[in-house]
Amino acid sequence: MLLERTLDELTKKNKVALGIDFGNDITQITYCRADQSMPETISLVNGEEQYNIPTVLCRNQEQHQWYYGKEALQKAQAGEGILVEDLVLFANNGSTVEVGDMEFAIEELMEIFLKKCLGLVSAFATPQDISHIAFSLRTVTPELMAVLKKAVAELKLDGVQVQFMSRKDCFFQYIIHQPEEMWIHDVLLFEYGTSGVKSYLLEKNLKTRPIVCMIQEELFPQMKQQGLTTSIREQKEAYQLQLDAAFLEIIREKCEKRHITSVFLLGDEFSTQWCKESIRYLCKGRRVFQGNNLFCKGACYGAREQMMPSTLKQEYVHLSDEKLIANLGINCNKGMQEIYLPLLHAGTNWYEAEKELDVMLSVNNKIPITITPVDGRAARKAEITLEGLHVRGNRTNRVGIRMDMTDAHTVRISLKDKGFGDIFPSSGQVWQEEFSLKDL
Repeated sequence: MLLERTLDELTKKNKVALGIDFGNDITQITYCRADQSMPETISLVNGEEQYNIPTVLCRNQEQHQWYYGKEALQKAQAGEGILVEDLVLFANNGSTVEVGDMEFAIEELMEIFLKKCLGLVSAFATPQDISHIAFSLRTVTPELMAVLKKAVAELKLDGVQVQFMSRKDCFFQYIIHQPEEMWIHDVLLFEYGTSGVKSYLLEKNLKTRPIVCMIQEELFPQMKQQGLTTSIREQKEAYQLQLDAAFLEIIREKCEKRHITSVFLLGDEFSTQWCKESIRYLCKGRRVFQGNNLFCKGACYGAREQMMPSTLKQEYVHLSDEKLIANLGINCNKGMQEIYLPLLHAGTNWYEAEKELDVMLSVNNKIPITITPVDGRAARKAEITLEGLHVRGNRTNRVGIRMDMTDAHTVRISLKDKGFGDIFPSSGQVWQEEFSLKDL
């Protein structure tokens, strides 16, 4: 008995959560074991912070061999294969990809790329250890999610759970897992990308339980760097001063009349060579951090929360346009006791919110759904009536319930009469209901 318990504890200890920041240009991978306090991002070079894996493949036509990442770029540049780029764009378009004289389904290419990326994880964990994978996506679309789910399924990772997170989700997860002194007040993040600088402002509503966190997102295209080709030092310095002044104006607008505890600068484009005044301003009474793997780590924290839920999940909830803004559940009897059974949880991405269960009707043909907004407003009921169903009153009416969402505000419920064994066969009746959360 003791040996069985020890083996079970070791199995749980070895379970691994992965966060994969999957972009059209760059991919990063972070892992965390169940017994680790902090996740670690995999570097391509030991001892260095080289986290970026180019999201590309290269196929050697003669040898029928695939390469990925930096090696794929090198092989293509040397004329030793055909480069395949824009995997995310192909996935969103649902199209096949021509590679030389062959055509590949995008799911097949995704599987090849992910399999090679997971080869990096093998130094830290076996495929059997991987329990949960969270993909951080710049834009979450049904098409991209479907392709990634299918690709992961083909990798034959037994029992692995897959989830998808927006950049806001990853920012939220990263922040709430940091020491509280880093986010006593608002937190600001600036991400430098090819389109310019994007800001993320995290604010908390301390009057709600759980505490609601909201993230405002804004793009500043005027910060898009032009890439000067001139070698004239004075022109470069003038351009850098102009860039610094533009960024400082953005910072002041974001920090004015707010108490910002911490600021994060993401992207290799942030350099002390050009943003001297901006960084000097940010460091006045605030903690400033610079790096490029925050979203990847946030995704890993999110995956670990699914693998091993902590109390943070009950204490804080992130709400956005893609989130469920209320808890949904039903009151039912369990033995002689009445209990509340949660169905959908506030803060869940609407495209991942779903629940299936069976209930036994004992009184009438009505199922009341309790809707509890997390902003402190009063709970209300949405009553579902199963027209035409005769309730016998002796707990022999078994009804299957499936609940999901068609968008961030619309709940869809499918109900089916399942009968009660051979004594009371199913009538085959099916009911479909929808109701909106907009009027909460």
